[in-house]
Amino acid sequence: MNRIETIESSRLKFNAINSNDIDFLCRYYTDPELTKFLPSGEPYKKNKVVELLNNRIKHWNKHHFGTYLLSLKPSGKIIGYCGLEYVQDTEFVDIRYGITTEHWGKGFAKEASIRCIEHGFNDIGLSIIYGAAVPVNVVSIEILKKIGMKPYEDGNFYDDDVDYYKINKYDFLKAKA
Repeated sequence: MNRIETIESSRLKFNAINSNDIDFLCRYYTDPELTKFLPSGEPYKKNKVVELLNNRIKHWNKHHFGTYLLSLKPSGKIIGYCGLEYVQDTEFVDIRYGITTEHWGKGFAKEASIRCIEHGFNDIGLSIIYGAAVPVNVVSIEILKKIGMKPYEDGNFYDDDVDYYKINKYDFLKAKA
């Protein structure tokens, strides 16, 4: 599989995460509002952000796909992230996304997620993509539903209280038709 480091949607440019992105990631992951629904439920310390970045880069190097930083076209302002990654050491690939607060409610998470799912099915060759969100994160759960994901009762990838969702390529293409 070829490594595709840049993709686009109508309003967004996606760039593969790299070591130069540490400043944005530190701002994002140290914000209490943006981290309240993440596994720790609180802002990350800088060493944890560095570890997260290194893990994202390792994922790209090992699998030739991963998380992208999202920037607005044409300004180039970074507003969040979205991508597909293997969940820990499993065969499950899930979608991950986050948008800065000033860009909430504008459809960017949905737009980015749809583009990443298209990329996963068409370019990476995935047959199923999963999603997960803590039950109180109703906005994230609504996004998973809006992009066509259905509840997946057998999921337990994170050993945490999360709701799991999934979509297969056939259902995704059918929903887009």
